[in-house]
Amino acid sequence: MTDHAIHLQSENGPLFYQIYDYFKTEIDEGHLAPGVLLPSIRKCAESLGVSKNTVEVAYQLLQSEGYVDNIPRKGYKVLERTLTAAPSALPEIAQEDSAHPIVYDFRYGNCKLSDFPFANWNRLRNELIHGCMDEYSVVGNSQGEAVLRQEILHLLHSSRGIAATPEQIVIGATPQQLVTLICQILNRDTSIIAVENPGYDGSRNTFINYGFTVKGIPLTDNGMEMEALRSSSANIAYVSPSQQFIHKMVMPLSKRRELVQWLQKASYLIEDDYEWEFKYDEHPIPSIHSLDSTGKVLYLGSISKALLPVFNLGYMVLPPSLVPVFKERMPEYDQPVSVIDQLTFSHFLQTGYWFRHVQRMRKSYARKRELFFQAVTEYMGDHAIMRGKDSGLHLFLTVRTERSEEELIDAALRAGIRVYETSRYWFRDPASYPTVLLGYGAMEEKQIKDGIQRLAKAWFS
Repeated sequence: MTDHAIHLQSENGPLFYQIYDYFKTEIDEGHLAPGVLLPSIRKCAESLGVSKNTVEVAYQLLQSEGYVDNIPRKGYKVLERTLTAAPSALPEIAQEDSAHPIVYDFRYGNCKLSDFPFANWNRLRNELIHGCMDEYSVVGNSQGEAVLRQEILHLLHSSRGIAATPEQIVIGATPQQLVTLICQILNRDTSIIAVENPGYDGSRNTFINYGFTVKGIPLTDNGMEMEALRSSSANIAYVSPSQQFIHKMVMPLSKRRELVQWLQKASYLIEDDYEWEFKYDEHPIPSIHSLDSTGKVLYLGSISKALLPVFNLGYMVLPPSLVPVFKERMPEYDQPVSVIDQLTFSHFLQTGYWFRHVQRMRKSYARKRELFFQAVTEYMGDHAIMRGKDSGLHLFLTVRTERSEEELIDAALRAGIRVYETSRYWFRDPASYPTVLLGYGAMEEKQIKDGIQRLAKAWFS
């Protein structure tokens, strides 16, 4: 690749975007004429010292904007361009209006696109598209494609111990979107819903917006305070046992059994098995659904965006008693996930690509997690309490300080670091010390250490 002088700089944004921008500029300025082949993905990656996935993402962005086409067995060929305005491949990376540009963004939910095996994904997707050229059903099954629901069942049975039928599965975009469906099949007049306090505000606010009575239940060191739950008059509980959203605790088996016992006299329990894929230190604890014999657990799950960044995918396992209620009240449920995305992911599961990807990413995220802990310990010491050491791709830092949450966030911004508020996750009575949210999934290891050091200096110097 001696003909292309690409100088990658980590401070100039994502590497795949820099590669994309270089070739886009070369084509726009006429330095790469129509018909010219780009360097192969392998040669480009070797020349630049980056992964093949990084180069492939860049090339696919060029293809999506009509700059190149992928010619089988030849490579990516530059296409003829008209003089009409060409759209940019990505929205411009947001720039801060303030005098303090963001150096590191600890945003929860971000991920590196270059970590995803796009070559395998796109090959499966293209094979499916080729097979559907003559006939393709845009609408599909309202509950989700049968093959995907069957694969989800296999995944849940092997990893979470869940026994169900495909008829009980409903595919959706996100857990919060699926909660809106739950709100439409539960009886609002007779339901009192207990939620974790603090806890995920998306579901809590959805229940409130649909007119349900909601009770915030305080948390102990292992989950909902059972005495408070029993005295709350709630007949439905919404819990996230795999990692409670703000305290980041993993609910022990004993507390799960207590909730199953409570369910004997209650109506339903909604189990949001949030990010069960990212449990690092122990073997996964069985889901509450797998422990229940009453058939009254609604199980919610999703494929983490850190593992599947190409589209949103959630799923719900209905209790047998609610399947006919769902069909009666939602006969025209508009399935939000496209048929082609569902079919591609089902094949991604069947071929084993998914499981290999998950194992690789667990190792990668575990290394980042360990480095994060080391950096907080080294630079913050007793000034900060970490929550979430055993699971997930984010942590909550409770900071021993007289400053408010807002003051901590402002001080971080002045240092070029973005961290996030947590007060909105409290139903009532926020904690005495401020707590901020930091995600690290998309960050390089060096960035994590440097970012924590800058935060410590901003907050404690």
